[in-house]
Parts: sequence; C-alpha cells; structure tokens
Amino acid sequence: MLFDACTIGGIHAACRIVRSATFEGMADAEGHPTDKLCHMYETLAEGGTGIIITGMIAASRLEPHQHHQILLDDDSCIAPLAAITQAVHAKGGKIIAQIVIMGSAIMVPEGEDRIIVSPSGVPDKIGRTLQESQALTKEQIQRLVEDVGQAALRARKAGFDGVQFHGAHGYLASKFLTPYYNQRSDEYGGDLMGRARFLRQCIASIKQTAGSDFPVWVKLNCADFMKEGGMTAEESLQVMHWLADDGISAIEISGGNTSSLPRKGPIRAIRRTKEPMYFAPYAEKAAKELQGQTDIGVVGGWRSAAEMEEFLNTAPVSFISMCRPLLRQPDLPNRWRRGDTEPATCISCSRCFGDTDVDCIFHDTAEED
Repeated sequence: MLFDACTIGGIHAACRIVRSATFEGMADAEGHPTDKLCHMYETLAEGGTGIIITGMIAASRLEPHQHHQILLDDDSCIAPLAAITQAVHAKGGKIIAQIVIMGSAIMVPEGEDRIIVSPSGVPDKIGRTLQESQALTKEQIQRLVEDVGQAALRARKAGFDGVQFHGAHGYLASKFLTPYYNQRSDEYGGDLMGRARFLRQCIASIKQTAGSDFPVWVKLNCADFMKEGGMTAEESLQVMHWLADDGISAIEISGGNTSSLPRKGPIRAIRRTKEPMYFAPYAEKAAKELQGQTDIGVVGGWRSAAEMEEFLNTAPVSFISMCRPLLRQPDLPNRWRRGDTEPATCISCSRCFGDTDVDCIFHDTAEED
C-alpha cells in the first residue's frame, strides 16, 4: 500500500510518502528560489517522494517575511517558481506550494519596517523573547484573505500541483484558532466558529481565486498542547469537519506551537520523549470520522517503512509525511521501495534547522554512503 500509485488530495502520486513542508532558507534577495533549492526538490523527486510540499512561502506584503524566504506576493514571483515546478515534473514528481501568513511567529528582520500582526496583540513567545504585535483590523484581515487567494493563483500559474495553507504551529491562522492568542470580541473571536472564520475565509478565497478544481490542502494542529488556553483535540476535530464541508482536498495533521508544554511542540526529539509517530492516534480518529469526505495525512516521528505500512493497513489515512529524515536521506523512499528494511538514519537532533541553507549536519561528514 505505501508504494502503490494513488491519488492523494486530488493529486496523482507514485506513493503515499509526502515530504512535509520544511523551511529551507534558500531564497535570493528578491525572494526567488536559488539553484540550490531547485536541486533539492529535484533530488527529492528522483528519490521517490510521492508529493513534495515546499517550505512556507510568504503570501502577503502586509507583513515582513522570514530571512531567505520564498515569496508569492506579486506576479514577478511566478516565472522563477515555474522553473522549480518544471524541474520537479521533469523528474516525474509532484509539488505543492505551502503558503503562509506568519503573523507574530516571526522576529522582524533587520531593515524591515512592515508591521507584525496577530489576532489580538497578545505577545508571542519566540525563543527566549516575547514578540510584540499589532492586533489586526477587519480591513487588514480582509486584505490578508485576498492576498492568500492571489498567492494561490500565482502558484497555479507557476505550475504547482496544488497549495497547502499553513493553519498550524502558531502561524496566524493557528493563532486565530487558539483562545490564548485570540481574545477578539468581534466575529473573528469568541467561540470556535468565530475563531475558525479566518482560516475558512482563506480557504474560500483560494478556491474562488485559484479555481475550485485546484487541490487545496491545510496543515492543522490536532491540538496546541498548551498549559492553558490552547485549542483542544475536540475543537480541532470540529474544525476538520468544517474544512471537509468547505471542500478541502486534504488535511495534514501536526500539532503544537512555540507556547506548547515542554517536548509537546511540533518538532520532537523521539529518543528523549520515547514517543514515535506522536500524532498518529489523532490522525486515525480524524480519518475514521472523515472517511469519504477528505483525505487525512499525518506528520511527526515516522522512521520505519514497516510501521508506515502497518498504520496505513489499520487506519484509513491517505498519506504519511516526513521532514527531517528526507533531509538526511532524500532517496529514502526509493531505498525502501527496493526492499531496504533499515529505518531512517535521522536521529531527530533538529540541528538541521536554521534561517538559511537548511540541511542535515551529517552531510558535512563522511558518514553518508
């Protein structure tokens, strides 16, 4: 099942292994992809990944963008990104653009003077510092919703096979869902339906602007895992039901944010937590409830093809995503397809992550085959 050709979220794929969005920090000064990034995606396609999800791409000029982040905030971005999609397609791969409104989950890069936005102006924990922000006006919210739709249209023109909207990990749509950060008293706050309004409006904008036939995925927390004031697993499941009603193509389940309890964030050290496949139970429950309505996938702690096969055979989950293992072994899907039974060699140290040229640290050693 893992290596059978299939259709996931409206996209035909060679297998059910998806490369989860991984910020690469490989944009040039104009926010266009570098040759190094193009080579990374080509290598993933050659290595057998079913569908590649790009690192988060900035969608709006209202907010600053991350250092070395790819942009989709005007039409000049289309042609450089088209070179990426053409290269991946030439290798037989499929690629989705992950678009994001970052909100307060970013420190202002040096030289930037654009505003940091959030639902209610609640300070955000970024590392050891608190990021101050400005509460969004309704007019700004509508601009962001429109910008998301336009970014998706540009992604389609650039040849991407679909888009994934980032609704997890404490970025803006996730902040709207989280009571601790969303203290608004208007229609964008209050009960869960109000807190989910921004996310759902962004999805509607994408479908209206980019076309109802264009695959639209969402990345969503199964829970925020905060001490207090976080979105619960029950609330997340309700949001998934609403997204399915809205015609979403697929939901990738993750969890946590920068305010989560220790070792309960989106990226976990498996050996320390002794908790592999940490979002699997949430994905299984969601997939059973939403079977036949939308495709459910899951990321987080997957290291063994045998475990993936077993899970897919017992739960109606459509795909399994990996991030760090494919940084270290971009040919891992093909290794497993050829019968290699060894688990991924990734040790979950997370030393791969940074703000530029993200890569596995072991690629600087002679350890690799």
